[in-house]
Amino acid sequence: MYKPFPIYAIEGDARECGVQHGTLAADRVAKTIDFYLGVFGRHSKLSLDQVRERARAFAEQIEGIDTAIMAEIHGIAEGSRQQLEDIVAVNCRTELMYGASRGSRAATECTTIAVLPEATQHRGVIVGKNWDWRSPALDSVVLLRIRQKDKPALSLIVEAGMVGRDGFNEHGIVVCGNMLTSSDDKGKVGVPIPILRRRMLNSRHFYEAIDILTRSPRGASGNYVLAHRDGVAIDFETTPDSVYPVYPERGLLTHANHFQSLAAQVQGVAKSYNGDSLYRDFRARQLLEPKIGAITVDDVKAVLRDEFGAPRAICRAPHEYAGQGSSMTIASTVFDLANQVMHVAAGQPNRSEYQPVYLPGAGDRKIVRAV
Repeated sequence: MYKPFPIYAIEGDARECGVQHGTLAADRVAKTIDFYLGVFGRHSKLSLDQVRERARAFAEQIEGIDTAIMAEIHGIAEGSRQQLEDIVAVNCRTELMYGASRGSRAATECTTIAVLPEATQHRGVIVGKNWDWRSPALDSVVLLRIRQKDKPALSLIVEAGMVGRDGFNEHGIVVCGNMLTSSDDKGKVGVPIPILRRRMLNSRHFYEAIDILTRSPRGASGNYVLAHRDGVAIDFETTPDSVYPVYPERGLLTHANHFQSLAAQVQGVAKSYNGDSLYRDFRARQLLEPKIGAITVDDVKAVLRDEFGAPRAICRAPHEYAGQGSSMTIASTVFDLANQVMHVAAGQPNRSEYQPVYLPGAGDRKIVRAV
């Protein structure tokens, strides 16, 4: 059984939120930095000086597109007493690890599920995800409930020191992501994935979140599931140069780490992927399709605990991944948008219980219905 992740409530302007994040999670921020500086050296063959030089270039990009997020990053560095370039670097981990296409980049991360009202028992929206990543990252994860000045209240799961990953906001928007690789990954300096996700979560309107994703200069490929509590979900397969939308079928959407879009397949943008990606998203759909019209949060949790293909299952057991070290499901998340809550299990969900994490201000509110 894994210990639940710590939950931190922070509020204020961007700098204040960053300082609180850095201060409260200082030990875990240090673990995040230690882990990634080692990975950048081993995987990307980058020296510390090279990492920090590239981080400075990304910092200029972030500052130019969102001064508030850059102020929050400054605050995290201040609160955690870490060097600014190192905080920027961990917020650019995908771009630094994979953006320059150094050697094989086989996507090892994540299975996502989106279920729309026509497919759920109580006509709500459910979004689920297993986050698969390097095993040591398990010790760096935190849950943040953020009440930020002049922007939406939100709750999200991140590696400490990062400003964005998977989460949802008070306007009913949820963002989840998966890793993708493509032939367009050529070391382009763009808006890093955590910053893109956070900017999407700072949106008040669904179209605003889509515009942020599609119009921002991107430095690396990625997959984004964007959903709204009013009953819409779209998957966006992106490269630095292109965006390929994928829509639910019969109210159900599943995705792993390969391009599903026919246009992307025809254009041949896919660079590499692992075989388990091809059955993880199929397996999730296979388990849920017989229940369409009656799918519940518990049904989604059961799929995220599925062990078919172990150790490379939807629920990924710790195992060595060639050239990448130990990999596992480090967190499992199920968003119940009707009730403004995400359920989070630390580590493998078949060895952990889900804990509820509410939006700021919603923790004492009675759940309106089971979904």
